[in-house]
Formats: sequence, structure tokens, C-alpha cells
Amino acid sequence: MKKIMAKYTFLWPLLGSVILWIGISAVSGKFHVGQVFTSAKLCSFALLLALGQMIVVTSGEGAIDLSQQYILTLAAYISCDLMQYHVVLGVAAAVAAGALCGFVNGLINIYLKVPAMITTLATGYVIFTIVLVLAPGMKTLPDAGLVKFINWNAGGFSMLTILCLFAAAALALLLYRTKYGKQLHAVGQKRLAARYAGIPVNKVVILAFTLGGALCGLSGTLCGAFNGGAFQDMGATYFLPSIAAAFVGGTAASGGKSNVAGVCLGALMMYLLTTFLNAASLSAGMQRFIQGAVLVLILVGSVSGGAKKK
Repeated sequence: MKKIMAKYTFLWPLLGSVILWIGISAVSGKFHVGQVFTSAKLCSFALLLALGQMIVVTSGEGAIDLSQQYILTLAAYISCDLMQYHVVLGVAAAVAAGALCGFVNGLINIYLKVPAMITTLATGYVIFTIVLVLAPGMKTLPDAGLVKFINWNAGGFSMLTILCLFAAAALALLLYRTKYGKQLHAVGQKRLAARYAGIPVNKVVILAFTLGGALCGLSGTLCGAFNGGAFQDMGATYFLPSIAAAFVGGTAASGGKSNVAGVCLGALMMYLLTTFLNAASLSAGMQRFIQGAVLVLILVGSVSGGAKKK
């Protein structure tokens, strides 16, 4: 059993999701699959952030992106503002802005040799300052057509969920079926060895940050449309759940290992946890405490697991 769970790490968040769904049903007194569909819809933004975080962490050397919530917020403002001219322009500009932020993070990390955590913490504050300066002069209402589109339901699944699953599938193809994906995992396991093997380590890592930023931009676009507009600190709600989802889904904190399916289920599990805590009528402070404790346990398990393998 242990070997199976170790090989198929996505089974952990799947098991956790089932247990939480049963717990929600028991507390509320209603067994309804709609609870899962609702959580799948609400976890969409954290899922995209988690997938972006997964790529960055997989690049190795303790890389993590702490600027995600600020990139999401900036992208939401940009998309809402430019959608006044054309919806495609708004979406494309927001994703491009996110990619640019990630690209800058990668450049600083690689060429200035500043640890990723410090780099993204600093750039995050710069990005948020830009938001504070530009926000008063920007339009914050999303395109009505986009809002209607992402809220359309098909067989219980919202279009928002379907879009995120398409993004996850495309990322899975990139990571597990292309040369770049193999290079990224090799770089994450040992950058020096990858360099000796002829892999362009700098380009691989910078592209990982860029892709992560692009996913943050997409998340910001969809989040702004879903919430009826952009507002400051909107990314803070999804940041911690996204980190937890990335690691509970099987991403190795030490780098070199990713699991797209696991991260998707991890995001679902984290929002089922939130739903369960709300159904249990716990205070906001107690909910934060439990969520924080879960995140710590996940990180400890991920780090210790990586250490054992080494």
C-alpha cells in the first residue's frame, strides 16, 4: 500500500477530498455531488496559481514564487481595463503582463544570483506598488460576455472549471511529453549535473518563472471576471491554498518532481477543507489556524520526503 501511495502521489489529495466531502455531507446532513462541483469551481484561481508554483518549485534549489498574489491582482486590473476596448486584448495583455513579471523574476534569480524567495518577495512589493499607483485611474469592471461565458455550466461543470482543466492538460503535455519538460525535471534534480549534461539551465529556469507568471496572469483575468471586477489584495485569498495544493499534490520541495493531476486534486482538497470548516461553523481565526497547520504539515512532509530520497 505504501509503495502504491508513494508512486501515485495524487492518491493522497484524492483520498483527502473524499474524506472531506463525506465530512461536509455529515455536518450539513446532505450528501450531494454538487458540493464537489462548487468547490471545483471556486478552487479554479488557486489551481492556476498552484500549477504556476509547481513549475517554479520543480526548477529546484528551493525556488518558490512569493509574488504570485500580486501578479494576479495586477493582471486583473489590466484585463478589466483593456476589456473596455476588446475582451481578447484584455485577456492577452493580462497573461503577457504575468509572463513579463515571471520573466523578470527569472532574470534576477539567475543572473543576479538572488535566491528565488527573496527575489519574488521584493518584486511582489514592487508589483503591488504599481497596482496602488495605477488602480485609481483604471476601469475595474470585466466584460459582460466573458462573465457570462465562464459561469456557463455543462454537465455540472462550470466553464471556469473546464478552462482550468484544459490549462492543466496543456501543462501536463508540456512537462511530460516534450524536451523542455524533461530538461526542467533534470535541472530541478541537480542544476550542476544538468549543466554538465549540456542542458541550457538558465533558459530552462527563466522559462519556468515565465510560465508560472503567465498562469498567474490567466488566473487574474478569470478571477476579475468571476468576482465582478478587480480590487486590491484580491490575490491574497488564493495564495496560501495554492501553495498547499502544489505540495500536497506531489510537488517535491527540493525540486525535480511535479504532478499536474495531484496539484489539481490538491486544489480541490483545500477548498473542500474550507467548505468543511465553514459547515462546522468554526470562527474565522480557527479556520485560519487549521489551514495554516495543514500547510505546515504538508511542507514538513514534502521536505522530509525529499531528504529521505537524497
